[in-house]
Amino acid sequence: MQVRGFAELMYRESARLGFARACERVEHDAAVDHPNEWVIDDRRISFALDRDLSPLELQLYQRLLEELLKDAASGEVMLTPEGRPRWAVSVGHAASGVPGAPTSHVEGSAGRDGDDADTDITAVRFGVGRK
Repeated sequence: MQVRGFAELMYRESARLGFARACERVEHDAAVDHPNEWVIDDRRISFALDRDLSPLELQLYQRLLEELLKDAASGEVMLTPEGRPRWAVSVGHAASGVPGAPTSHVEGSAGRDGDDADTDITAVRFGVGRK
């Protein structure tokens, strides 16, 4: 499926160390597979994606982005898979003006035939439901 996404995350500590830790937690280094999608500076990580992904690859990217958000001071991420709900999360000043305050939302309708099996775990964890 065609997927578009981006991330812009700021860190109080080393962004490179935060990226390495996140890759370790998901047991995959996405920058090795697709290095042109990532820009990792001293305290900032940027990500841009526009290509075909399998459902498994999409899930892996989402897990990695969730892990990157755990250590971020502020920023936002978004993944928009074709034919599926958009997944977006903001943290810190980008979300509310309060450092480290996460928000999350999933846009779109319920799954096919009323099946909600693909409900976003992050959205559930932060208490935000589908629109």
